[in-house]
Amino acid sequence: MRNQESDKKDNNSIVPDASIINERFIIDTIMENTQDTFYFKDKESRFLFISKNVATRLGIVDPDYVIGKTDFDLFQDPHATEAYRDEQYIIRTGKPILGKIEMERWMDGSTAWVLTSKYPLFDRDGQIIGTWGVSRNITELKRAEEELERLNQELLEANQLLEELSITDSLSGLYNHRYFYEVVQKEFARRERNNAADCAIVLMDIDNFKGLNDTLGHLAGDFAIRHVASLLKDNIRKLDYAFRYGGDEFIILFIDTDIAGAQKAAEKLLKVVAATPVPLESKKTRVTISGGAAVLSEAKDANELMNIADLRLYKSKKTGRNRITYSL
Repeated sequence: MRNQESDKKDNNSIVPDASIINERFIIDTIMENTQDTFYFKDKESRFLFISKNVATRLGIVDPDYVIGKTDFDLFQDPHATEAYRDEQYIIRTGKPILGKIEMERWMDGSTAWVLTSKYPLFDRDGQIIGTWGVSRNITELKRAEEELERLNQELLEANQLLEELSITDSLSGLYNHRYFYEVVQKEFARRERNNAADCAIVLMDIDNFKGLNDTLGHLAGDFAIRHVASLLKDNIRKLDYAFRYGGDEFIILFIDTDIAGAQKAAEKLLKVVAATPVPLESKKTRVTISGGAAVLSEAKDANELMNIADLRLYKSKKTGRNRITYSL
């Protein structure tokens, strides 16, 4: 009976067919059958030979047709120029370029994405006589990547829209009252943390709004809310905020503004609203606003700040309307 040791000796003594290890046979097998692109070029970046699938892509029966030609004969720029530059770099330095993603622009106008590695081609004495490389078509992968990128961008935009909708009042287009408290709390924290400048709010509402609704209807009232909201938003600084607090109530948050600065800005808003008629279909109606101002330094939190502003708004209503109160 043969033992395992003798089996090992028999296996090690197997000599492969000489035709299989013949260098030319191996090269021909690769060049004829690979689905990747193999090419060899001389020092002037002229093709020495190419794999069969490149010739098929070019509509050429005989791969030898491209011998002596360059990428400028097969591809459009900028691919041809970039390939030439890479190959000359390899010839100068002897360093390969590995895993480069390239977009090929063929002469018929079509394009393909390939993953390419390029190497120096040495003769038997170790001298660089050209370059050789292998490219794999990754067009479908690239398209899938681009589609994923597009979908991710759409998802990002959708999330941004949802975030915007969650903090926006649907009737007026201003920020909503929930976002007001979020922003004000951040300003309180910023002021405490950095000893930042004061901020001011003005709580205001439309004078005689109930009478407007009763006389012209709720649709006219909604139109008046949108009208005033637009005027407020268009007449404050970009760093300030305009909110619809609820009903016909609005809040302006003036960033880094003391009570004197708030007064100057708020009086401008009073004049703009009073001077700009509400363009209702039946007639042009003028409205005014009244308000109460307060600054963060007067309160410990947003609720106390709102209470102060509300008391001052109430005083404005009791003393004539179309005005803003800055102290009690």
